[in-house]
Amino acid sequence: MPRPSNKPRILEAAADLFSRKGFRATTVRDIAEQAGLVSGGLYAHIATKEDLLVEIVGAAAEEFEAALAPIVAGPDSPETKVRQAVRAHLEVVARSRARSRVFLDEWQALSRPRREAVQSLRNRYEQLWGAILQEGADRGSFGVEDLSLARIFVLSCLNAVNRWYRPEGRLPLEVVADHYATWILRVLKGPEGESRD
Repeated sequence: MPRPSNKPRILEAAADLFSRKGFRATTVRDIAEQAGLVSGGLYAHIATKEDLLVEIVGAAAEEFEAALAPIVAGPDSPETKVRQAVRAHLEVVARSRARSRVFLDEWQALSRPRREAVQSLRNRYEQLWGAILQEGADRGSFGVEDLSLARIFVLSCLNAVNRWYRPEGRLPLEVVADHYATWILRVLKGPEGESRD
């Protein structure tokens, strides 16, 4: 009977360390120790430390995109889609805190060709948000003048949650998501937003 792979344990250890210490400050020995392996044993599963970063960032990108794509394609109003998308984004952050933090903060440590590949994954996710905002503008639901800047604003708000949210904190995730969605929609609707409902 084949032995179970240590790869999931290695990826989990690397994500935790990269999220806390940063990619550059984390050594292969750190990862091996946290995964309960000897350093040499790690190389049976990976070629380089950067390979781990690529896998972690890729998995997080897929998780964010898989959460948002069905919402964008769905039949709901742009306002409802924003609410659903805020919740979906924050659920990924809460469910995969280390991975999502690495995706948001550490991906720039990659070498140039790999960084460009990851940038394309990030762009795909941002384009999904752009589609929701564009739909809202086309329907007259949102009154922002610069949709690109609005997308940056929304994602900046949501990504910052990763830095302070704790599942054991005083607010459940659904409450945080509801407040954030309400505030984001107020901005998107603009000063005359009340009449756009």
